[in-house]
Amino acid sequence: MKIAMDVSIMESCRTGTEEYTEGLVWGLHHAGTSVVSMGRGTSPILPDQPCLGLPHQRSRSWWQKWWWENLGLMKCPQDVHLVHIPYLTHPPRRLAVPTVVTVHDLIPFRLQDYHKRFHERAYFNMVRRRLPLASHLVAISQATMRDMQELFPELNSKVTVIQNGVHPTFFAPVSVATVDSAVREFGLFKHPRLLYVGGYDSRKNVQTLVNAANQIFRKRRDGQLILVGALNHPEVTRWVNTLNMQEFAVLTPSISRETLAALYHAADLFVFPSTYEGFGLGPAQAMVAGIPVVASNIAAITEVVGDAGVLVEPLSVEGWVEGICRVLDSPSLAQKMAARGRARAEDFAWKRVALQYHTLYSRLVR
Repeated sequence: MKIAMDVSIMESCRTGTEEYTEGLVWGLHHAGTSVVSMGRGTSPILPDQPCLGLPHQRSRSWWQKWWWENLGLMKCPQDVHLVHIPYLTHPPRRLAVPTVVTVHDLIPFRLQDYHKRFHERAYFNMVRRRLPLASHLVAISQATMRDMQELFPELNSKVTVIQNGVHPTFFAPVSVATVDSAVREFGLFKHPRLLYVGGYDSRKNVQTLVNAANQIFRKRRDGQLILVGALNHPEVTRWVNTLNMQEFAVLTPSISRETLAALYHAADLFVFPSTYEGFGLGPAQAMVAGIPVVASNIAAITEVVGDAGVLVEPLSVEGWVEGICRVLDSPSLAQKMAARGRARAEDFAWKRVALQYHTLYSRLVR
């Protein structure tokens, strides 16, 4: 079976959708499914290379995005059995072969902040009209499935839940020397080290986490909050400066996957305060690395973490202080959480997840 994967979104390999696409292609390749690319010209897909071997490119303009989704996607490669679009869109007509669309979340339909501008509203209204043209849709969590059932009940019969995977890099052993190198590079010489990995838009709720960490570190007179990729976010710098907690905060630039894996192993605790997610990729990566997780008790994260972490009300600073200190003050609890997380994380291996996609594809093309 040969499928075509829309890789037009693969720009810098820093977003969750890019991470998903890269991991899925890798898993399909190792599951024996042939994958060809759409959307990046003649660039071949190299599943075992970072970013699928595709060169980094500048972000597409709205016009380029519109052209591709309305015209480019209509040109299906020859001899493929199915086209997979790994993000929320569909061309204006059905293709000659079945199409699968991945629904990561329904943020544009759920949260007002994400469709304020006219062109955003127009675009997602177009998406709403076109989703019924897909042969099948994949929701990446039961939480996203429930959102689909509420907002698109007419599509219920052709939605399957397949949870995301975690890139094999995070399953690989990380040497002590590699961890020590990351510790020195970012000046991680205090404990406890709290690690956050994710975005910095409003739903990520990082300001609540910063406030909680400030209280914890001032009481303990020690500790560091590592905010990955926050160095170029002026608002994060402002939060840190307002609380005068520069000595406790480490804001990193964007980093490689290998460096990120080392930071997971250098951390004492992973923290994830988001108020809305389609899936909890950061918590899943942390559990693979064997790091205890304290996260928001929202549906998608609860689904990923289960009983392997401490879950708290996302907007409660006091709840975050209590939840984090509960783990920090009990090494036995932290060890139990880490062990449960590692066991649970086996479900997120892309080789295992890709087999579910292979089964779905086979059902659609027979």
